[in-house]
Amino acid sequence: MTNFADIRDRIHCGDVFLFHGPGVESEIIEDIDGTAFSHVALGIRLPGHERPLLWTSDEITTLTDVLDQGRHSGVHLLDAESVLKLCMQRQYKDGKHYRFAWRRLHADRDTDFMKALETFMRSVDGRAFPSLEEMALHFAEGKLDISTDTRTFFCSELAADTYVNLGLLPADTLINSLSPGDFSSSNSLPLQQNATLDKEVWFRLHH
Repeated sequence: MTNFADIRDRIHCGDVFLFHGPGVESEIIEDIDGTAFSHVALGIRLPGHERPLLWTSDEITTLTDVLDQGRHSGVHLLDAESVLKLCMQRQYKDGKHYRFAWRRLHADRDTDFMKALETFMRSVDGRAFPSLEEMALHFAEGKLDISTDTRTFFCSELAADTYVNLGLLPADTLINSLSPGDFSSSNSLPLQQNATLDKEVWFRLHH
């Protein structure tokens, strides 16, 4: 299996990171979804930051948001390796642990792409993470073709809305209808602008 160190320098803006979580909530999401993934985040590279970052919406409160320098749950831009380490530190009685996968995005990351990305990130950074009940409601509404407000974001809503704002997904995409598994290769996102995603590369944090 590949190590994070082997892919660190190949991570680019918009790459997909998928998480297989061992917790009860994660297992519920994966069972409903029918995939191995319960969380999705996007890789980000910013000028002045040598280390890759993760654009994510979750309940982490112990890491510093690169954009607003605060420590809060919800939407934030975090150091990628620190997020992975935090996941691996979580102990589960049955010995299970997080597993990670990376999908490289092939797209034209021109000046307009990067400007749209930064503009969108700054516009929603700090939005709250929904409760489990709110998340379930948003997702159920999405499956019924009902859009919801974006005062809160669950992880796949954020990833989807980011792709919409980058022109990688159609403008009429119901972002609350997508789940983490929709970003895996077992599903097919309707990518635009000749963008493609490689198949998952499973990786571990260290040897």
